[in-house]
Amino acid sequence: MTGFGYGRTVLGEVEIKTEIRAVNHRFLDISVRLPRTYSVFEPEIRKTVSTKAQRGKLDVVISRIGGTGSLVEIMVDHGLASAYYNCLSELKSRFSLAGDITLSEMTHLNDIIVPREKQEAVQIEWHALEESLEQALAALDSMRKTEGTALWQDIEIRLNSIRATAEEILPLVDQVTVAAKERLEKRIHELTGGLELDRERLLQEVALLADRADVTEELTRLKSHVEQFLSLAAQATPVGRKMDFLLQELHREINTIGSKSASTAIAHRVVAMKAELEKVREQIQNIE
Repeated sequence: MTGFGYGRTVLGEVEIKTEIRAVNHRFLDISVRLPRTYSVFEPEIRKTVSTKAQRGKLDVVISRIGGTGSLVEIMVDHGLASAYYNCLSELKSRFSLAGDITLSEMTHLNDIIVPREKQEAVQIEWHALEESLEQALAALDSMRKTEGTALWQDIEIRLNSIRATAEEILPLVDQVTVAAKERLEKRIHELTGGLELDRERLLQEVALLADRADVTEELTRLKSHVEQFLSLAAQATPVGRKMDFLLQELHREINTIGSKSASTAIAHRVVAMKAELEKVREQIQNIE
């Protein structure tokens, strides 16, 4: 499901903001953007987000506003500085160069003065970052739940429509058998020129036609799947994958009813159920 979440925390002079944007996706895909200073936290951020979402494409953006002096200490590589100085002194002597070796010249040489992150200070900011992340996830979850409620209301209407249509088909099954018997008797009468029929053989053929056209079992399973589908609304855990499975089973039963049907009335209702089922399929792609 789509949604947006925002979180903000303040630690001294540092402000940490988290923004999470979610769009529909069949699987869970997490993208994280954060300051280089916080790169060490990326695995933990991904772990935290994955505990709150099972499906969707989530873009997590974390920003830090404030000075970095508390996170960095400046180190002098004395050994490297000495090596540079000795090298410059040797060059000066060998080529009889005038002038002194100045501090300014030394500081322009690579890696003599090196900034290094204070890991303990970075770790202190993790708690503020984590709080900001939790705030954003809570806001995202609230928005997604609101959307989920609206989606479920639409799905529920369509599932009830499928169930009602299945109820309409059940009494039509017997009518199909009677109509098949009449068609068979008429056809045999036309072919035999009115000769007396073997009633027992006719009844056998009618029974075979009735068995091939009987969709009672499929209707029973279809209604059971609808009931299971509707019961998922009461579950507190993600149900998207369960819905995918039940949707496949509903599609299978409706297709079987359509293939067995020799009735225009039943065929029309099968088409109506398929149309509603397709709408349900579109909606559950957005449900976690």
